[in-house]
Amino acid sequence: MDKRKLWLTGALFLLTGLVMTFFTTARCLAADNDVLAQRIEALSNADSTRYSVYAAFPEENSTPYLYQSEPMRSASMIKVFLLADAMEKVRDGKLSLDSTITLHASDKVGGAGILCGYANGSVLSLDTVLRLMITESDNTATNLVIDLLGMDDINAYIQRNGYYDTKLARKMMDFAAVNAGLDNYTSVQDLGSFFLKLYQHDCVGFEQDEIMLSYLKGQTDKECFPAALPGAVIAHKTGELGGLYDDGGIIYVDNRTMILVIMTEHYSSRYRAIETMKAMAQAAAWH
Repeated sequence: MDKRKLWLTGALFLLTGLVMTFFTTARCLAADNDVLAQRIEALSNADSTRYSVYAAFPEENSTPYLYQSEPMRSASMIKVFLLADAMEKVRDGKLSLDSTITLHASDKVGGAGILCGYANGSVLSLDTVLRLMITESDNTATNLVIDLLGMDDINAYIQRNGYYDTKLARKMMDFAAVNAGLDNYTSVQDLGSFFLKLYQHDCVGFEQDEIMLSYLKGQTDKECFPAALPGAVIAHKTGELGGLYDDGGIIYVDNRTMILVIMTEHYSSRYRAIETMKAMAQAAAWH
């Protein structure tokens, strides 16, 4: 056999091996998703609560697992998109984290957060407002951000970046808007895509993504994912309204990285929904 034929035979053998390895790996990853699907669906079917789940393992090149993804009331989960829009403007020099916002009595709303306790006329940096919007899920801080950016601009950012299930239609604690049929929506697919981009530092820019990750790691609501996976480092956001509780973000656990988002609607009970979500998080982390 001449050298050319020998080379072609060796190359063909190597290519065949690579193809076989690829399909073997693909079958294993698909099997892993099948196992995860069985566990998630069993937990979901044991409860009347509507569960929606996104799980991805970016270091393992697996296909993201999606369960019942659809537009759902976003609660405070929508705040991550406001954060990214603001950070895009910081990247482009249109805003600065050192710029200041004055807090007025008319800005204060109830629900989550601590800014309601600040004195009227307090001067806050944009960095502080954005951090409180995420770590404390502060509704007053969120409304300050909406006023600063404009609702149309936020929705333009959302659509421009391909989050087609997501829409900001009202400010936080705007019950008149809710009664008029307006609400904010997103999906686990949109949130999962957001957190995956953020993990890959492909969301806004490396520096801005690092700042956003620091905010998310400072999340003070530790009732769900952190309780389910003690010891894990979690960069996440939670959301809650009547009948729903959500958690989603990036979980660094046992030398493995996982993007996990779980949303609920019409829960049978708050306690049961969170316990089920914790079991789902453990199933995803350990499957």
